[in-house]
Amino acid sequence: MVMAQAALFDTVAELVGEDVIPVVKYLRGRKNISEFKIAEKVELEVNMTRNILYRLYASNLVTYHRKKDRQKGWYISYWTFNPRGLKHSASKMKKEKLEKLKERLQKEQENTNSFFLCPNLCARVDFDKATEFEFKCPECGSLMNQQDNSKTIERLQQQIAELEKDIAGRKPKKK
Repeated sequence: MVMAQAALFDTVAELVGEDVIPVVKYLRGRKNISEFKIAEKVELEVNMTRNILYRLYASNLVTYHRKKDRQKGWYISYWTFNPRGLKHSASKMKKEKLEKLKERLQKEQENTNSFFLCPNLCARVDFDKATEFEFKCPECGSLMNQQDNSKTIERLQQQIAELEKDIAGRKPKKK
């Protein structure tokens, strides 16, 4: 249970941001909680809490309904955590991450040994940028060295393979 909870919070943090975790912790297992009560319990201002709740809503991680307060005349939203939305959002995020990794791999393969790296690790640029900077680091001014990007390509291929296995439903290999 603790491991599943940690995985849930890690996924939510990656999807929406670290700052939403207290709100998610409070909402888990509860239904129809007013935004004012949530703000009070997580010790945040109502506006900040609403911002977090709307970001969670955009990722389909919470649902809400609004009711009009008869005395004050304004609307109050009541929020519920949506654990089913987490699976869909996490799957979508993994697919987007996979696409970005594939694009980066393609760029690395098309430009094999055409990258230049600062000896102080300030910057890594392609050949065109390196010539623009006269092969000097734009950060510290050191002379940049040509980088063998074969290890980068290998690492990207491993990450892609692990993510594809994970998306397919199999557990990725442990390192």
